[in-house]
Amino acid sequence: MKTLIAILVVFFLSQKSFAQNSEDVQGKIITENHGDLLQLKAVAINSSDLYRDLNYILISLKKGKSGTSTNKQSGKFSLRPNDTQALSEVRINLQKNDGLKVFLFLKDEKTDHLVSKDSLEINAAQFSAEINYIPEKQIELSGLTVDDTKTRIGQMFYESFFKKYNQIPKKYTGTITVAEMPTIGRSSRITVSIDDQIIYAFMSKPDEDAAEQEAERALAYLAQYEQRNALRDKEFKY
Repeated sequence: MKTLIAILVVFFLSQKSFAQNSEDVQGKIITENHGDLLQLKAVAINSSDLYRDLNYILISLKKGKSGTSTNKQSGKFSLRPNDTQALSEVRINLQKNDGLKVFLFLKDEKTDHLVSKDSLEINAAQFSAEINYIPEKQIELSGLTVDDTKTRIGQMFYESFFKKYNQIPKKYTGTITVAEMPTIGRSSRITVSIDDQIIYAFMSKPDEDAAEQEAERALAYLAQYEQRNALRDKEFKY
């Protein structure tokens, strides 16, 4: 948690001179509730007669019983005149007492200046008061975990995995993604990848003990992957 607070410092110190929202281009966070799943959609709106080449950054911070997890998405896009474009969608399993903060930034691709921003807070008191903005220069967070599960079974595994991973003193440098692909019946295929490379995959079971065991295996495979990479990097140093 200390690491998270350290990197979530005031974002707008470096953008103060141009951080006002443009009247012509706006970024919006739209929400839809589907039971325990909250769907977040990032949207860009261009009300001018000009084409705009932009970048977006969408970051969500969720704090629950298992700790704090972070999801970051970003990319480049072009807006036509008088156009509205959906940029990204995120589904978050949000329980009654969970805290959530979401930040959306739109930046000009050429100048890198902030064009528009939007934010969303749910049960914000769950977070420390220091977590107010995202630092642009440190947006590549170390030890980042992304929750892309879609069912309660997948969420059960993610919570178990994240809780165990959060206990490791030294986090991995890459972005770890837990993704889920539902199949026929109550089962689904869950994958654990780091920097888009799948490290471990399994078919889920609606059992808490099974989720704990799979989380242990996933962490063991991640440790082996990191060790192999460390040895490889050492061999290529001259």
